[in-house]
Amino acid sequence: MVLVGLLSPPLALAVPAAVALRAHFIGVRDRRTHARLVTAGLPDAVDLLLLGSGAGLSLPLTHRLVAPHLRSPVGVALAVAEAMAAGGRPRADAIVDALTPLGDRALALAHLLADHLRYGVPLVPGLERLGLELRLDRRRAAEQQARRVPVRLLGPLVICTLPAFALLTIVPLLVASLRALPS
Repeated sequence: MVLVGLLSPPLALAVPAAVALRAHFIGVRDRRTHARLVTAGLPDAVDLLLLGSGAGLSLPLTHRLVAPHLRSPVGVALAVAEAMAAGGRPRADAIVDALTPLGDRALALAHLLADHLRYGVPLVPGLERLGLELRLDRRRAAEQQARRVPVRLLGPLVICTLPAFALLTIVPLLVASLRALPS
């Protein structure tokens, strides 16, 4: 790196800047992927919790059964909360602490579950309402991804189609025109 700095000072500044920029973009991509996984996994978690609660199971039993069946970050957070609760921490505090890093919607679920455990607030109506909101959020996210497809396809379409169009239409016209010119 010192040799590069002696030979080309602008290059010595550009390399660390490129490394830092790459790390920034990788971090942004990872955060977006994590948020997308949370958005996709939360409705499933709420539906499974609703299914267990609607079947008459208490929240601690439902939580214990639901956590291992979710693969998203939500499932991991619920499994962590279950482990903390099994270790002696109050389940309401464990759920809030585990779901807080996942964002506002997960925090809403955490507070709903914690209020049920602490104060006896009915669980099923709150889960139904939250599940509906989360499914609508997931649908909106899917529609937004679908709207981005034509824009993403525009580049390959232009790169592949435009040269083929030029080769098949313009080049034969030019060749025919050049042959028609007098020598």
